[in-house]
Amino acid sequence: MRIVNVADAEETRTPHGKKVKWLLSEEMGTPNFEMRYFEVSRESKGEEEVHPFEHEVYVVKGEGTIRSRGKEFRISPGDAMLILPNELHQFSNSKEEPLCFICVIPNGCEDHIKKGRSKPSA
Repeated sequence: MRIVNVADAEETRTPHGKKVKWLLSEEMGTPNFEMRYFEVSRESKGEEEVHPFEHEVYVVKGEGTIRSRGKEFRISPGDAMLILPNELHQFSNSKEEPLCFICVIPNGCEDHIKKGRSKPSA
């Protein structure tokens, strides 16, 4: 068993300025999935993204929007989302309080962000 508190996890930033903390990772012994904690501030100006892997998202606090397939959806604590592989999406926050969510992805899919690089290694 492994227990990690979000306050103790090391913080890094995505290429779009979102704060991210790996709570559980392959390096910690997870066999299949990694769990991350994101904070999206009003200043984070992400672009629409697409990834070749699914991810599941659960909003912990704050409010914001997720844009997908040309539609925008309001999200708030308690909302859970499935983002399918290759689905274009974008998280935004227009409030003072950060939008915070848990995001689960298959092991190794975003090691470049974990290691502080903005692009996957070739």
